[in-house]
Amino acid sequence: MGREDYERRLTIFFSEKLDADKNGYISWADYELLALRTTFQQNSGKYDEGIHEKYLTHSRKMWESLCSDIGGDTEGQVQFTDLVNFMFVLTSKTQKFEELPDFLQNLATEVFYMVDKNGDNMWDKEEYRFGSVLWCYVTSLKGIDDAFNSMLNEEDKQRGGLSIDRFKKLVTEFFTSLEADTPCRNIFGPLDPSRADKMLTRDVSK
Repeated sequence: MGREDYERRLTIFFSEKLDADKNGYISWADYELLALRTTFQQNSGKYDEGIHEKYLTHSRKMWESLCSDIGGDTEGQVQFTDLVNFMFVLTSKTQKFEELPDFLQNLATEVFYMVDKNGDNMWDKEEYRFGSVLWCYVTSLKGIDDAFNSMLNEEDKQRGGLSIDRFKKLVTEFFTSLEADTPCRNIFGPLDPSRADKMLTRDVSK
């Protein structure tokens, strides 16, 4: 059961965060869109060519490292179910953030700074709300707040949110834990694993 829950969690993650056109594959075009979205989000809804070029460079590095890690073609497509299987193989070998594949370290770090609107290297509840509404299929503010609170330990509560170090620890658990109810499942927003079943059984070759 652990692997099934794990596959659902990561399938929703890759679908919501990277598969922009929801065709079952991740491509360079998806990373281009990620760069454009990040540009507007980081610049208060306004376009800035310099910021866009910076995030395009980041996206290109992430895309190329993803293809390198799983042996893909930088001009082609990567099926995110293949990424889930690739990550499952690494779960028993990964103990800390720095041992995750480069493309995941880069993506997670970019997500953190994109959501950290006040630049204090911490996510408070308002910033987590902001990120969840942007990135997740979620309709309940209470659901977002419950997800955020579920991840906080006593130090986090005293601090007022999740520091980048705590974020990295939870990200590592997100990609390695086989427990269905682990609080780390909410680090990228309150993902709904039940939505993954249709994706996992879909024939993306058609």
